[in-house]
Amino acid sequence: MSKRESVKNSAKFLMDGEEFFATFVKCLDEVKRSVTDGADALSKPEDTSNVPKAVPANTYVRLAYWAMELGVPLRKDNPSQTLEVELKALADLGVHVEIILWDPDVVSGNYTGEGNFAAKVALGNQLVAKVLHGYKDKILVYLESHPARLKGLGLGLHQKMSLFSVRGRLKALVGGFNMEAEYWDTPFHTGKHPITPSDKVHTLHDTALLVKGPVTLDVEAEWLRRWDRQVSSDSFMIWNGPPRYKVRGAIKGLLKDQPQTGDLAISVLTTGVSAFSTEHSIRDEIKTLLKGATSYVYAENYQFFEPEIVSEICRKLKTQKQFHVCVVIPDQACDPAQANTQLSRIAYTRMLVASFKDKQGTKGKLDDALRGLRINDVLEPVNHENGVYYKVLGAKSPKRWMEGAKLQKRPAPVDGQKTASEPLEVALELIEGVDLVDGETPRVQFYCPVRFPAHSDQYGDSIKIYVHSKLMIIDSRHVIVGSANFGHRSMEYDGEMSLHVQSDAFAIEVKRKLFPHYNVHSQKEVPAALRDDAHGQYNQVRLIPRSPGDFKVNKEQLPPYPLDYSWF
Repeated sequence: MSKRESVKNSAKFLMDGEEFFATFVKCLDEVKRSVTDGADALSKPEDTSNVPKAVPANTYVRLAYWAMELGVPLRKDNPSQTLEVELKALADLGVHVEIILWDPDVVSGNYTGEGNFAAKVALGNQLVAKVLHGYKDKILVYLESHPARLKGLGLGLHQKMSLFSVRGRLKALVGGFNMEAEYWDTPFHTGKHPITPSDKVHTLHDTALLVKGPVTLDVEAEWLRRWDRQVSSDSFMIWNGPPRYKVRGAIKGLLKDQPQTGDLAISVLTTGVSAFSTEHSIRDEIKTLLKGATSYVYAENYQFFEPEIVSEICRKLKTQKQFHVCVVIPDQACDPAQANTQLSRIAYTRMLVASFKDKQGTKGKLDDALRGLRINDVLEPVNHENGVYYKVLGAKSPKRWMEGAKLQKRPAPVDGQKTASEPLEVALELIEGVDLVDGETPRVQFYCPVRFPAHSDQYGDSIKIYVHSKLMIIDSRHVIVGSANFGHRSMEYDGEMSLHVQSDAFAIEVKRKLFPHYNVHSQKEVPAALRDDAHGQYNQVRLIPRSPGDFKVNKEQLPPYPLDYSWF
């Protein structure tokens, strides 16, 4: 499925698990009320006429998730109301519920040995299928594998979407949340699970969009494409479920039934949707938006180092002096494998050095320092501007796109002098040792969100907030929210879905909700207030600016097996 765009939509920005699960339950209740009250609950809650004798075929719930737990609580005031309870209640009323879940292949299930993440997800998803599939002949569960296309590498169907239909009128929920208990958290991120008793520190920041209008048909089209793989040549398995499965797959929402009163243009973007073709509309859309950007890019993500996106940002930083980059990622403490930290550090440094232009400022200091490096190997001359220390070589192979890279540098101009390169690791250490020139503000800044306790504003005492959000804002005009991480695997191989909302008003609405979450209240184009580290109050969430050196990897903590960076 390539990029699909529609207009006359509406959207609501959701942040953190408390709001996400409350919205999910509200949509389930609307479907339920449409049956018990005979009302079109998604559009006319006050109308109780025309009570149906049976549940219409086009009243249903459709889910597709990377991971799902039967016992995830859905209601904060009643944790016993779990996903299993709520979905069975719908089926008891005669509502069809159809679920697609990722079924990890053998490669994914065995990657890195015992205790791997994919194996845990597989067990949870398989339990959902065992318990729910066939319930009252109303619930169907399809465990969908994503066939490997890359030398046996197991890939994932990482999309997370919910569709709620009342007589063909749809709502769609798309974002980064999985249907698991760990995704419960409040915007305050106190470090305690708001529902499940636990002695472990728990924080998780995530985002999603609830949309209405023609865009829901595009979301459902992707859901149906996956559902139809059960009997298509794109799948390595044939469905043996109830015969009515084929009929259910033919039922879908129609344009005439969707509200068209909104004012938003929304695009549905996907990546890696098929075993035999590639689709990269998420990355392509981001690159296109960056090329036309004039002010800034703000991103928060579990990872931020997709090479083509990083390269596009570097080009923008070199050509546009007023362009700024603000990235929010989890603290290094949230990355025990160290791979995300290492790649984020390299991407950060590439963008940072690309942002320096003034030869009399920090750029000049870096030029002088790099010229003093001992040259270990020599390359043929490369045509490039003077002072080339920020061009990366040898970075095209997916598995070595950063680890095998070298940072090109050129000594002082001398006739006949060849271009030289140094390992990127050496250049990183050198760059981290160069202080900014007084008065110079970096145009690239990475942050890690933390919550300080009531008794201290020391970073070491803070609770680290795990960032799972996949959000990007460009120029206060474009908002992208979905399932795709800003890493190479998500943008190239895994099955992903993100929504792009193009609207100045909606972008401002998102910022008004998002920035106070971090105790930042500026509504400037680039949140300059984020750079102000003068928030001295205790007991609050804050963004802490980090340097590339703060993400330095302790090689003694690296796992004993070789890291395959194409997985990140």
